[in-house]
Amino acid sequence: MSSVLADFPGRFSVAGSERDGPAEGRIVLGEDRLVLAASEDDRVTIPLSAVFDVASGNEAAMLDAIPGTPVTVAYENETSRTTAVVAAEEATIGKFTTVLFKALLNGTRVTLQHPAKVGGRVLDTAFKGGLLTLKSGGVVFDTDEGPVTIPLSSIVDFDRETRAVDGTDRPVLVVSHMDTGEALTTLAATDSPRKLSILGRYLRQTYDTVLESLQQLSLSEPETETLATLYSAGDMDVSLTSVLEKKPQTVKRILHALHQKGLIESGGNAPVLTAKGQIVVNQYLERVNS
Repeated sequence: MSSVLADFPGRFSVAGSERDGPAEGRIVLGEDRLVLAASEDDRVTIPLSAVFDVASGNEAAMLDAIPGTPVTVAYENETSRTTAVVAAEEATIGKFTTVLFKALLNGTRVTLQHPAKVGGRVLDTAFKGGLLTLKSGGVVFDTDEGPVTIPLSSIVDFDRETRAVDGTDRPVLVVSHMDTGEALTTLAATDSPRKLSILGRYLRQTYDTVLESLQQLSLSEPETETLATLYSAGDMDVSLTSVLEKKPQTVKRILHALHQKGLIESGGNAPVLTAKGQIVVNQYLERVNS
């Protein structure tokens, strides 16, 4: 087997297996394969080149729930597409999932347009080639002009579209993210549709978690109005007390509440939206414009 990247005891279940229920054994991840071994003679080997999705939780409805924190690996076998669910302690699965994504994606060639947009302004930035590397909590695209880093926690919107890349229509990931209070949009394409899908799943991780947390968030009308004002102001120097028509002490209290909720942070001269705050504004604008 190739160099071992992860090796730990856990439980696993494979769709279509003749085994009655989940098995206990070892989960061994190498540079080119994932092995689920109940024993020396009872094992399932999954080539990483056959994996097309990795998802937290048990997304394979046909498989029984497994004790522990699960992750689903979808892959192609000789005849069809199928899934395996691996489960262990939460911390172990968290590390395993990160290492698995790195094994699948590190070194992938990408074609990048960065930035494609700054705020609402569309730029005519040329596409350039680069190599993808997953770092702790984000991705780095190494290009001849220097690295482009997108922390997962900075992502505020995400989509997959077809765009013209060097004169050819290709599927691309459209990633909107924050950089020190400024909203940027980056387009990324890969030669492999499989790799593009896996990259999309990796980038969505924190974004989906933030969306779930926002469902529990309660905002007052003045707080929402203040967020929208900060968004509209952008990098312009404006007086929030004048625009909001509120007393300085009231504005200060609102800003403190928004900071406590993780929606704004200190900028160079004024508060700026965090990625979480930008998502709230995006949702607010969608409601207003619908």
